[in-house]
Amino acid sequence: MKYTPVILREILRSQIRKLGETPEQFVRRPGRDFTRPRTLSFETVISLLLTMSENSIGKALMERFKSRANTPSASAFVQQREKLLPAAMETLFQRFTACLRPAGRFQGYRLLAADGSDLKSGAYPGDPASYRAGTERQHGWNLWHLNALYDLQNGIYTDVIVQKEHEKDEKAALCAMMDRSALSGPVILLADRGYEACNNLAHLERKGWNYLIRLRDKNRAVAYGLKLPDTAQFDIPVQITLGRQTARQLEQQGLVVPDSYYRVPPQMTFDDLKLESAAFAVLSFRIVRIEIENGHTELLITNLDPKRFPSAALKRLYAMRWGIETSFRSLKYAVGLIHLHAKKPDLVLQEIFASFLIFNFTQASIWAVDTAQGASKYQCRVNFSDAVFACCAFLREPTYDPIPLLRRKLLPVRPGRTAPRPKITGNRISSCYVSAR
Repeated sequence: MKYTPVILREILRSQIRKLGETPEQFVRRPGRDFTRPRTLSFETVISLLLTMSENSIGKALMERFKSRANTPSASAFVQQREKLLPAAMETLFQRFTACLRPAGRFQGYRLLAADGSDLKSGAYPGDPASYRAGTERQHGWNLWHLNALYDLQNGIYTDVIVQKEHEKDEKAALCAMMDRSALSGPVILLADRGYEACNNLAHLERKGWNYLIRLRDKNRAVAYGLKLPDTAQFDIPVQITLGRQTARQLEQQGLVVPDSYYRVPPQMTFDDLKLESAAFAVLSFRIVRIEIENGHTELLITNLDPKRFPSAALKRLYAMRWGIETSFRSLKYAVGLIHLHAKKPDLVLQEIFASFLIFNFTQASIWAVDTAQGASKYQCRVNFSDAVFACCAFLREPTYDPIPLLRRKLLPVRPGRTAPRPKITGNRISSCYVSAR
């Protein structure tokens, strides 16, 4: 199916209408909230949340209602949005994303990257789970952690879990996103250091997903209880047996201690083995050390077939993981997630999921654009910031098809081009990162 902005808008509107058919599931006071006809109806509030720009709420309302005399006030809008539970926008994001059928594959695999990113919101001490007090010279703030699965070949987020700063757990979030994923077909998960926990690997094995995860390799000679070769590059197959009890405890029970036995400490989460269990769990994978530029090395763990994915292929494959890092930048600056209008936790969550949905809507719209440029020596891609602006304008007032405009907003792709990461002090934001919404 070819997704155009017109088709995507109808999908989005139909999902909003479905939410409106059972509003009691998504409001604070079922049977009372959004029961009377108002200018700011259930569907109107959700539409405004999706297309709000970095401007003030009052200006957004005047733009939406054409500055007519009956334009609702900012206070009225805030009162209406406070009636919505965060589950409304999260459910809308999940349902809209589930309707997408992206075609991009990497050698037949759906390529997903897992990572997290922090997001600041205005100080709200009433939520201690996310609040961080400032200093004498600095105001406090609230901090949120965004856990996401990102489809690298198709440019959309397949799932998101938002956690508060003092409750964040990236490993648990990854397991939750994997377990509830409905993706079919072969999948490769790419992840950076911190996701190599045995519990994550067990969940991946149970799900039937392949994985490629980076391990910590700074002066490290041991991984999962195994001694690693002291060489710049290697590729070794590994099989370890996991258990909850010590070797002595197993011997006292008359049990044979398996080869390559690795005890899972009591403080470590491992869902397949209970704390007092004498059972075992077996994991098989490869540990690969590859050499990158400047003589540095990276240590990777994977269960991919060594014949189809030798060390050189793993090096190229893992480099693609950087796509989720650039997607977070686009989400925050092009879509405008950093320009939050709210401080209260539930309202912040509304805007977070609204931004993720707009990101996916824009990327899915880009799929319909032919980026071929004839004899050009470069491949091209659509300017994402311009696409966000055009798609949000189309959602506000669908008087034109943005596809012809997006065809003219192409940028060359120059692989291998690098630049040093700038050191930015203070809170200044470059004019290149003005929100496109």
